[in-house]
Amino acid sequence: MGRRLPPLNALRAFEAAARHGGFVAAAAELGVTPAAISQQVKGLEAQLDTALFRRAPQGLTLTEAGRAYLPGLSDGLDRLAEATSRLASASGGRVTISLLPALASGWLIPRLENFRRAFPGTALKLDTTRRLTDFAREDVDMVIRFGPRPAPGASKDLVAHHLMDEDVYPVASPAMRLGGRDLGDLAPHMLLHDSDIDIGPLPPQPWLQWANWYRRIGLPAPETAAGIGFTDSSVLLAAALAGQGVALGRAPHLGDLLARGHLVRIGQQSWKADWAYHVVAPEAHFRRPLLRAVLDWLLAQRIQPDMKPFAAFIC
Repeated sequence: MGRRLPPLNALRAFEAAARHGGFVAAAAELGVTPAAISQQVKGLEAQLDTALFRRAPQGLTLTEAGRAYLPGLSDGLDRLAEATSRLASASGGRVTISLLPALASGWLIPRLENFRRAFPGTALKLDTTRRLTDFAREDVDMVIRFGPRPAPGASKDLVAHHLMDEDVYPVASPAMRLGGRDLGDLAPHMLLHDSDIDIGPLPPQPWLQWANWYRRIGLPAPETAAGIGFTDSSVLLAAALAGQGVALGRAPHLGDLLARGHLVRIGQQSWKADWAYHVVAPEAHFRRPLLRAVLDWLLAQRIQPDMKPFAAFIC
């Protein structure tokens, strides 16, 4: 008889929330929003038909069932991590991942200490580039790409595992003292523009255009020539951190900047991108034990695995 287990993401969400004593710290560790942690825990409680937390205005406390569940669950997750580590150590070797510089600096680099613990015998190379990868000619094991969601049958050679979606919302340095203001209060010269929004044959990204944001919420669009434009979202974010203006922050790139108070959200509006991040490689690559373990590690950082044929992605 097969094992009947709850989803791994739900188990990790509960274990982290119980260990940290709250959803906010758990969300920072797992790279998701507190709302996502709460939703995962509620789903787990529904599946188990058991309350694991008592929720009160002053915070969370474990129920008796939650306290009984936690030690065995923590031990099981530790054993999974240890098994992955042993596999990586036995396999050794080197893994090369190609990804956008902004995603590398804002999302993956904060997780590299966890990678080193999981894969102590593996050398990791990050190829931070915007160009498309030719797997037949380049020494690249897998890529993380952002682009339109794959269409079935797009390619027989490559497959894409859904990594995460992207939420976009205005952010600024707290030094600008814009807390409590909304988009209608911002002068056009305060806006920082992502000017690399129409790349090659792929469609533009309306969720990164300030003019579209203003129209979407029913406000007059500002003069798009005002402000400062950037062709790299990591540099755009650096300008926001330096207090140069308000940027449209891309959630995977923000890391713990919001949690640490280095950036603050402006208003409550957000826009879910039509595109998503995927881990892409030839199907044969994912049959190698080490690369499959690295893929599983990447997916476990945030997401539910979803294998689909590869379509067109931005490098």
